[in-house]
Amino acid sequence: MDNLDNIELRSESVQDILTEPPHWMFRWGNTIILLILLLILAMSYIIKYPEFVPAPIIVTSQNPPEKIEARSSSKIEKIFIKDHQKVKKGDVMMVLQSTANYQDVLKLKKLVDSIASDQLLSFPVKEASHFKLGELQSDYNSFAKAFQDENLFTRLQPYAPENIATNLSISESKGRIANLKQQKNLEAAKAELSRKSYLRSQELFNQGVIAAVELETEKIKYLQAQQNLENLNISLSQLQESISNFNKTKSGTAINTEKDKITYSSQTLQLFEQLRKSLKQWEQSYLIVSSTNGMASFQQFYGENQFVKAGDPIVSILPDNTEQLVGRMSVPTANSGKIIPGEKVLIKLDNYRFQEYGIIEGKVQNISLIPDDKGNYYVDVVLPKGLKTSYNKTLKFDKELRGNAEIVTQDLRLIERFFYQIRKLLGYQS
Repeated sequence: MDNLDNIELRSESVQDILTEPPHWMFRWGNTIILLILLLILAMSYIIKYPEFVPAPIIVTSQNPPEKIEARSSSKIEKIFIKDHQKVKKGDVMMVLQSTANYQDVLKLKKLVDSIASDQLLSFPVKEASHFKLGELQSDYNSFAKAFQDENLFTRLQPYAPENIATNLSISESKGRIANLKQQKNLEAAKAELSRKSYLRSQELFNQGVIAAVELETEKIKYLQAQQNLENLNISLSQLQESISNFNKTKSGTAINTEKDKITYSSQTLQLFEQLRKSLKQWEQSYLIVSSTNGMASFQQFYGENQFVKAGDPIVSILPDNTEQLVGRMSVPTANSGKIIPGEKVLIKLDNYRFQEYGIIEGKVQNISLIPDDKGNYYVDVVLPKGLKTSYNKTLKFDKELRGNAEIVTQDLRLIERFFYQIRKLLGYQS
């Protein structure tokens, strides 16, 4: 003990540590760290973080812009509109060169469209005879020939003389029958008188008043009268048969007339429809026609005599009715199973920087049941607020707007995401 009391403490710093109590940080450090860990766990359980499914999006109208392409390789012959000009459905905007005079083809098309199928005989062939129709000329010539043949048949009526002659023969035969019937009545009366005279002569012969020669003479007269009456009956029968044959001829003429009429009419109608079909094909090949009301916009600068290839986009038509806008997304397969109708969609457009103009909000309307050949699902997005952004700015719609969108799927807690990652790692290791 004496030795311990005599120990000299040489280090003042050690003396200070031994004499002063430790700082509160050291005394409560473990407790504070534990509380912080518990707070982090609690916050990771409380805080929910949504998962996003990103994909490109195209915002367009319910009636999307119509993109018209050239259907044949040719030069531009005539341009009828200017860029950003209003057009109506059916307006001819551009004509491509062909072997035909497009003005004559348009006139012919107007004539064809104005005539109903049951009024072909009113077609103005003389007016259309000088048209230069190029590849349509053969179809028109075939129709014109059939039209003229039918018109000549209707006007000349080639079976009419035969029909008139048959009617005249029937009338004459009926007149002869009337005369023969009168003669028959007379001959019948003569035959009756001859019979009575013969019967009286026979009685007189039986009484021995007259000779046998006189009886035979009366019998010959009676038999001759009977023969004359029979000849008249035969003539009447022959005339009746002739009338029957004339009626058959008349019926055959009427049948042939109707048959030829139907043949000419059907041939004219068939060639008329063929001409209409050829005109439609020519229109599709060489005319650029608007199929809706809207604003026309050239895909690039075009001028007359400029060559275009088949498949080149020529004009886009923005429909007038663009009130209802929709978004169309092509979503990859990853996480597509989490997409359900009604989920929020955040849209950032390339045309308008979202940092300056804000974000457009939409909702998932539906998703395709099967993916396309690239493995992507089509998702339709509705825009309840239109193009009004999160900054209360309404964007201008022009043709179509492209950008990127994020579908906000089911919210997950931070701790769930942490455990998912751990489970993922453990699954990879196993």
